[in-house]
Amino acid sequence: MENTTMIERISKAYDGEIYGISFFSYFDKNYQLTASSKTLWETLIQVETLTADLIEPTLNSHQVQYDSNNALMINKGSKDAQKWCHLPWAELVETLVNWVEPYEKKYRCWADEARIETDTFRLIADHETAIYECFKAEKVGISGETILLEFIRKYEPKRSS
Repeated sequence: MENTTMIERISKAYDGEIYGISFFSYFDKNYQLTASSKTLWETLIQVETLTADLIEPTLNSHQVQYDSNNALMINKGSKDAQKWCHLPWAELVETLVNWVEPYEKKYRCWADEARIETDTFRLIADHETAIYECFKAEKVGISGETILLEFIRKYEPKRSS
């Protein structure tokens, strides 16, 4: 795999973080069953924001431009969230598990194929796995927030280094 293709993947993943921030922010503002669901959306936003922040230095080192205010991704994220915001919790979580699963597999594959920027690819894969495992836990009635907080604890120190 060429290095340029690898960097393009990282750039696409970054855009996905901007999308995710918008997507989960829409739910945070518009879908609260309980105080714990509000906390869940906020923690998902933290995961997406942390991941985007940690991808930026890699993009900078390869002189790849990115936009943390990418209107296309922001609009797409909120528009997609609107489609599912009416769903009851069990159906929403089932939908989210099925929606995240192919991305989790793709990002894990990218991490396995990476020959450069392996730490960044591992971050991208780990963040998607955390989100996937979170929704799988929620699907069976267990709080998925713990899984997200483990990801944050693992990667937050890297933000300041």
